[in-house]
Amino acid sequence: MVYSTWLSKLQSFILISSSLVIFVLSDVPRPRGVSLSKASLYSPTKDFTCFDGTNTIPFSYVNDDYCDCFDGSDEPGTSACLNSVFHCTNAGHRPQNIPSSRVNDGICDCCDGTDEYAIPDTCSNNCEELGREARAQAQQTAELHKAGNSIRLELIEKGNKKRSEMAEQLSQLEKDKVDALKIKEEKEALKNELEAKENEALQVYREAEEREKQKKAEIEQEQLVKEATEQFNRFDSDKDGILTIAEIKVVNVFDKNKDGEVDQEEIQYFFGDNESMDKDSFISSTWSLLKPLLMMEEGMFRPAEQEEADSDDADIPQEEAHDMEGEEETEDIDQQEDLNIDDHDQEQEHTTEYDDETKKLIEEATDARRQFTDAERAVREIESNIRSIQQNLEKDYGLNQEYATLDGQCLEYEDKEYVYKLCLFEKVTQKSKSGGAEVGLGNWGEWAGEGDNKYSIMKYTNGVTCWNGPSRMTIVHISCGLETKLLSVTEPYRCEYKIDLSAPVACDDSTYLQQQQQKESHDEL
Repeated sequence: MVYSTWLSKLQSFILISSSLVIFVLSDVPRPRGVSLSKASLYSPTKDFTCFDGTNTIPFSYVNDDYCDCFDGSDEPGTSACLNSVFHCTNAGHRPQNIPSSRVNDGICDCCDGTDEYAIPDTCSNNCEELGREARAQAQQTAELHKAGNSIRLELIEKGNKKRSEMAEQLSQLEKDKVDALKIKEEKEALKNELEAKENEALQVYREAEEREKQKKAEIEQEQLVKEATEQFNRFDSDKDGILTIAEIKVVNVFDKNKDGEVDQEEIQYFFGDNESMDKDSFISSTWSLLKPLLMMEEGMFRPAEQEEADSDDADIPQEEAHDMEGEEETEDIDQQEDLNIDDHDQEQEHTTEYDDETKKLIEEATDARRQFTDAERAVREIESNIRSIQQNLEKDYGLNQEYATLDGQCLEYEDKEYVYKLCLFEKVTQKSKSGGAEVGLGNWGEWAGEGDNKYSIMKYTNGVTCWNGPSRMTIVHISCGLETKLLSVTEPYRCEYKIDLSAPVACDDSTYLQQQQQKESHDEL
């Protein structure tokens, strides 16, 4: 078994010995594919221990095109281990790590061509050219961040000033609320006091009106009894105080349908299940049914007949009828508006003439109610402003308040079909160019960037629900730019939108430099 393994290694070594360079020629000798930071782990003077500690092998086994370590650390310069990593030095450009499986695969992954060493001259070294381009781009990006950062610092100053001003406004509003509540209490007490006097004065008139109504009702009742009694006596032909079926059959007014006789249905209508009735029953129940018929017979009353009305409408020209309908609708609206008045004012709209003292009390109470209403409105407005400022103060405008001045600013982006609008920290909408209402694509939710890049992504959620789908949402990616504007809007997934936004607030040059240093350090590793 040992001999077989040794023979396999020997054969592999013979096959690649002509092209395999074990060490990279540099200030720090190290095996091919090993980064400078890991060179000390590969000492040719001692055995090599796998990074995972599972095996120790002779150093000559490193890069022998046979995988001895489970973690592939013994074959950084060959494709023997699928999980190994090959380091491209890329002198003149950015170092790069690639999977060792790409070594000698005929494709140039490293700009210096070191990953394709098996066949000489397979890859040319263009690191210097790429490096110049990358450095020029990095310089341009750094200058953009520097220029944008100047604007960002101004926005930070404005944002902190805005926050301080809001805090001062909140403090003042809290004081104003205390004063407003005090005024409201005073106005309410005055209103209650004057309304009590007003009600006391009006009670005299109400009682007088009630007595007048009662007297009028009594007179009307006496008149009704008188009229009903006269008619009862007229129909009671035998004067025995009882009205019978036989007596009403000969009276024409009881013939409702005027067919020449009082039939059983008409008897039932006036008498119910009774065979007769006395005067009291006639007055309380039958007279109200009979009086309209009697008035019609005497020509004093004629009910509206629907057939005649329909016939009259048919004779009216269509245009005139339309105008009449419009006038009726206008009258209905006017009547509805007339009904929309204050309860106290409605109570006072009558024909009674008040004395001067009562009029004065009514005017004072009305004015007190108005003042109380105004005081209530003032308190509500102050409370609304307090809630608004508190919500803004609770919003996360970035580590240095750099986004504070953007709150409420709306930006638009157009494509072939839609106009998109992003109102920062509020909502995202979409409107078709062919018309129609705006569609909500999400309301402000939270910052959604990861780690140190928290403020690079905004999340707007709970938009209008898609047909048979979820609620719409929008993710806003923010990048450095000298102008705050929308760069693109896409819908990568159904009902999920992506907006690219450039803004000076994202141009933190110190963070950018730190990220670049971390990237270079990571590439070296």
